Amino acid sequence: MPGKTQALPFPNGRPAEYLPLANEPVFVASKHLCLEAPKSSRTLQDLGYTSEDISNCESSFAYCSAFRILSDEGLALMSEVCERIYDNRNSSAGTGANRLGSYARGAGYRSKFIKDFCDSPELAEHLSSIANVPLARHSVPAVACGINYAPDDISKAIDTWHVDSVSFDIVMMLSDPATFSGGEFQIFDGTLHEGQQLLGINGEEGVGDLEDIGAPDRKLPEERILTVPFPAAGYGFLQQGNMIFHRACRLLEKAKRMTMIPSFEVMPISAHDATNSINMSDWADPGIRPELARHEIWRATARLDKLLADVRLDCEAHQLASGINNALASLIEFKTNLEDNHQ
Repeated sequence: MPGKTQALPFPNGRPAEYLPLANEPVFVASKHLCLEAPKSSRTLQDLGYTSEDISNCESSFAYCSAFRILSDEGLALMSEVCERIYDNRNSSAGTGANRLGSYARGAGYRSKFIKDFCDSPELAEHLSSIANVPLARHSVPAVACGINYAPDDISKAIDTWHVDSVSFDIVMMLSDPATFSGGEFQIFDGTLHEGQQLLGINGEEGVGDLEDIGAPDRKLPEERILTVPFPAAGYGFLQQGNMIFHRACRLLEKAKRMTMIPSFEVMPISAHDATNSINMSDWADPGIRPELARHEIWRATARLDKLLADVRLDCEAHQLASGINNALASLIEFKTNLEDNHQ
């Protein structure tokens, strides 16, 4: 078992649908990373969240400006590996209405180069310093290493307005932003609740505005939509994605636009976890429910270990019951969802 601040190892084996690459380069952090600090960042308070809202998060960090992540050599190799995966991308049309027309989740199953990049301690340490909270590669492989490609139908957004099912992720541009028109990454300058209410969204899954949903009266105010610029390929930014209402706009003409979306979770594993396993259990990704079960069991075990250390002989019955419930609630909710909806 990993330590309390280390990522849960990938499961043994891989879903049969994911084809491993042969003859890959070897990831070497000292050669392939070029980690720089972001020039600016914003907090959840800046977006209008209340102290009560933020008390449910392990960090008040919201998002930062794009910063360099890959060296020139690292970018060239990562782009090559992701292009090789294109023909083995996920067959599902997306995880929600009009979302993610061309993507590869679980890319770490297909590529050791990608897995080792997402697992690199240097990357986790750098992101932790930006978010001001310890982070490690997400324990659910489907979201730990993801790639988004340009959709075949450019009349639709690359990814519509939504929030993420995990707390932290980076959006890293692998294509030169000067080579395509459109495809901007945008953030709503407000809370997720405001954004969802304006567009009539319930839950996390995305929906477009204007022509995307045929309702011109349902749109976000233009003055509250912020575009995150990418200086070049190999740059990315960090966001607390479950709290940030965001999208990737449609391309204005056919072009190659490739991004990598690695996800991270808050450490130690007994800390509050924002992973929405209930939402993700409906996704079509191969192996997703066993991956989520491993995640929930792992986190619950850590919470139980912490509870074991905290139990005193003078604890009242209601304190014991509350502690046990808090340790197991997420796992029991996930188990109940499996019984009710996936049998």
